[in-house]
Amino acid sequence: MSALGTAQQAIDLILHQGLRETKARHSNVLKLEKTIPGQQNKQGAIAMYRSKAQMAKSWGTIYTSKEAVYDNYATSTHWTPNVFNYLTYTDVAKHYVKDAKEQNLSQINTLVVDVDYRDAEERQAKFAEVWDTAMLDVQFMPTLILATQKGYHIYYVFDEPVFVRRHANGKLPAVRAAKAIAKSLKDFYAQKLPAVDVTCNSFGVFRVPRPDNIEYFEPKMTVNFQALMTWSINFANEQRAAKSKQAKRPVKTRGVRRQIDQPWFQALIQQTDIDQNVGYGRHNTIFTLALACYSSNVSQAQCFDILDEFNSNLNHPLATQHVQKVINDAYSGQFHAASREYVNALLETWVPDADRRVYLQRSQTTWYKYAKPRTERVNSHVQEWQADLMAYFNQRISQDNNWFTKTSLRHISKELNICLGSLTKALNKLIDQGLVYREKGHGRQATMFATRSSLLQHAMALKQAQRLNYWLMVARCLGPTEQLQALQRFSLTSDQNTTKFEQLKLVDTG
Repeated sequence: MSALGTAQQAIDLILHQGLRETKARHSNVLKLEKTIPGQQNKQGAIAMYRSKAQMAKSWGTIYTSKEAVYDNYATSTHWTPNVFNYLTYTDVAKHYVKDAKEQNLSQINTLVVDVDYRDAEERQAKFAEVWDTAMLDVQFMPTLILATQKGYHIYYVFDEPVFVRRHANGKLPAVRAAKAIAKSLKDFYAQKLPAVDVTCNSFGVFRVPRPDNIEYFEPKMTVNFQALMTWSINFANEQRAAKSKQAKRPVKTRGVRRQIDQPWFQALIQQTDIDQNVGYGRHNTIFTLALACYSSNVSQAQCFDILDEFNSNLNHPLATQHVQKVINDAYSGQFHAASREYVNALLETWVPDADRRVYLQRSQTTWYKYAKPRTERVNSHVQEWQADLMAYFNQRISQDNNWFTKTSLRHISKELNICLGSLTKALNKLIDQGLVYREKGHGRQATMFATRSSLLQHAMALKQAQRLNYWLMVARCLGPTEQLQALQRFSLTSDQNTTKFEQLKLVDTG
């Protein structure tokens, strides 16, 4: 199927039967709907926008038929994939769209996870990480992944639309259930990808599928609403159980006060001029305060509230997503409490001398030492051997200029100076986690190893090659025209921003 056909197939799959098939007036399609028994002719509506700037101002166009959507999606960037009962304009010129509210939803077709990075360069660098999370970590495979200007929109399309019905009490149970599922999806992704926008409107505006932004599409991978709801309930219960267990963690005795009750904690949390252009800056301060909260049996949610307020009071605050990531690291269980060395360094940097002496004299707490550097230890942890193995495989694969490398366990053991027993244990853990793929050779043939990242990059290279072959075929049909010159600028390594509309120029999208 052509790239244009794939985009239209994705749009049709998402909309289900929420819109009429043809325009009410000036249709170019022969109308046979009334002659087909059981044909739905629902009067729903969606909105589409031609740019992000227009979308921000609600400057869009209302469509009530799939035919109209197909005629205009190539020149639009955003849309409302979930269908509303109706939409109207606020002005006579019919520019500004209103009534796109959850109370006006007619049917829910899809839920979307929004991953947003700083720029396009970081987005491209993080694609393998997004792909790993979407394809291997979540129980349900996504239906569609679209590239945005700085991130990705991950679509989970329902196999059947969820129709919204209002109960006698005025509540919308379908909307409430879908919002809970969307929250679970975003929270799950946020554990793996800090760049996930957990606050985005679950039934809002997202990127519209087009030939130039589809990174992945599998129409067979639709999601059952009831199955996704069951997963959501189980995930929410696990989160609550983890928080409850964390809150009930036994307090260390020996008559030692909690770290958050220590004067040094109060001294640091009251500072407002902590900046980033210093060795012990905002990240180190927030991480140290978060470790103090963790050691004091403060829940992670309460810790975020405390440090979010602290961050907001800073003259130069961090982005909220960075604060959340630092807190996640502090509550990962790898550390016991704040380090005395770090606390002293932070006090010396940010607290005046006279106050610092008072705080240190009044502070009595149990201090923990961080683990020694690996170079100072005789033994290594299994996680460290795993990191060595991953680095070794990635280096070999890069040197071989392929998506796999062939070698033997004895050779790896000699290269990394790991005994075979430890090597086998670390390798099996990587294989169980899905990070390494191994295919044993027959006879004297060497074993083939590949990493998950190299497999995904290989798959994406094949996908890009198929896309390029399609445009080459189109160009051959058109002949040596300016469209062919545009095609010559399209390559496997082209930046997506620079070739944003080059592909569309090759075909008359009408």
